Amino acid sequence: MTSAAASLKERVVSNLLEADFWVTMWNKLTEPDFWVAVWGRLIEPTFWVTAWKAFSAPEVVIPLIPLLLMALYVGWKIKGAIGDVKIKGMEAQIDAANQRLLLANEQRAAGAAVEKEVETLRKQVADLKTRFETGPQHNELATSLGNVTQTLARLFSANDELQRTFVQSGPRDRNDNHDNAAQEQDERKRRP
Repeated sequence: MTSAAASLKERVVSNLLEADFWVTMWNKLTEPDFWVAVWGRLIEPTFWVTAWKAFSAPEVVIPLIPLLLMALYVGWKIKGAIGDVKIKGMEAQIDAANQRLLLANEQRAAGAAVEKEVETLRKQVADLKTRFETGPQHNELATSLGNVTQTLARLFSANDELQRTFVQSGPRDRNDNHDNAAQEQDERKRRP
C-alpha cells in the first residue's frame, strides 16, 4: 500500500469516528433535495445502462455467481434451522396440550364414575325407605341393606380414585419423552 492510499484510509476512518461527520450526514439525509436528486438519478436510463455494463463485466460476474450461490445455500440452511426450531416448539406445545386433554378426560371419567355410584346409592336408599315404610320381611331388609353397603363401598372407591386423579400432577399414562422434549425446548428458549 502506498502512503497516499494509507493516508486516504486514515482520513476516511477518522471522518467516520467524528460526531460532526454523522451530524452532517443526518442533515443531508433529511433534506428533501437530496432525495429528489437520488430518485432522479435512479430514474435515468443512463444510470441503469452504466450499472448493467459494470455488473455484466466478466471480472464482476465470475466471482459474483459463486458468492450468490453460497449466500443462497447459507440462507436456505438458516431458514431450515429456524423452521426446525419452530416445528419442535409447536410439537412441544401440542404434546403439552395433549397431556392436559388426557388429564381432563381422566378427571371427567373419574367424576362420571362417582356420579353414577351416587345416583345408584340414592335409588337404593329411596327403595330401602319405601320397603321400610311398607313393612317388609327381615330378609328383604337385610338384602337391601347389603346392596346399599356394597354400593357405598363402590362409591368410596370411586371417590378415592377421583381424588387421586385430581391430586396427581399429570395423567397416569404420561410419556416421559414428551416431557423431556418440552424441557429441552424451554432450555433452548432461555439460551441467548
